[in-house]
Amino acid sequence: MDPVDPRSVADRMWQQESRFGRRAEVLFVDRLTPTGTVRIGARVADDRPLDYSPGQFLAIQADVPGVGLQHSPYCMFLPPAADRSFEMLIRVFPEGPLSHYLASAPPGTELAFRGPSGRSMRPKDDDGGAELVMLATGVGISPFHALVLDLLGRGDTRRIRLFWGLRLAEDICLTGELDALAAAYPNFTYEISLSQPPDDWTGLRGRVTESVPPLLETLGGKRFYLSGNGAMAEEMEIALSDMGVDRTLIHQERFFNARHRADPADMEAIVARFVATDIYSPHAQQQAPLLFAIERDIHGRKVGPG
Repeated sequence: MDPVDPRSVADRMWQQESRFGRRAEVLFVDRLTPTGTVRIGARVADDRPLDYSPGQFLAIQADVPGVGLQHSPYCMFLPPAADRSFEMLIRVFPEGPLSHYLASAPPGTELAFRGPSGRSMRPKDDDGGAELVMLATGVGISPFHALVLDLLGRGDTRRIRLFWGLRLAEDICLTGELDALAAAYPNFTYEISLSQPPDDWTGLRGRVTESVPPLLETLGGKRFYLSGNGAMAEEMEIALSDMGVDRTLIHQERFFNARHRADPADMEAIVARFVATDIYSPHAQQQAPLLFAIERDIHGRKVGPG
């Protein structure tokens, strides 16, 4: 085996550092839940603007003691303020040294970053004001919160429904912000679904792939947003497509499990939970066979319903 050229290693490290050429300063760290959800506020420390569209992310880099340079993308929880401050939600994972570092960063800690990068989630102006249906798990709610604030602040009156999947009651947070939005804007609603709810839980029960499909009376005239667990995003995108939703109307952001491949049996169960039959698909036809049972006899005359 050829020896490693130390100059090439140094060059790669320099190139990695140079990609994160911007700087921000931590303002606060707020631990929202005992299960590891943290809200971090920071402000841009250089003199460049922070151009941003809802759904975009910043890539943060830090030199974690004992580990070395670590970097990871984080979506913004709030659109940047006039003073170029911004907020992010992170989930602290045992195997995530950067998440631990950020969750314990004191005010004044310098962070290297690049971005904003990624696709905008803002709907196109020509979509006719289609209803937005958002399914998030965990900190996947972060870009949706920024998008909702952006749309409502622009006076958008379309219906916006947010479904947030969490595991435990101890994972619940941010209800003050969400309740305030729902109270101020009647076109916005949200519901939390717990996959492991306590006995006295009165909200939705189960994973969002279980609890949400029965609540969607129709699928037409909607845009769907999926964010968080890659397994949820993969399964819901396939299920919605199988139900007849055009994939161009489905936007997804996978925070982890990005390579998940849906199990056919799981997909069959998810599709079976949908109640909507307003757009054509083989699955909708199976659920409501009379809806499409317009046939013709040998003389070309209609037979059956209609």
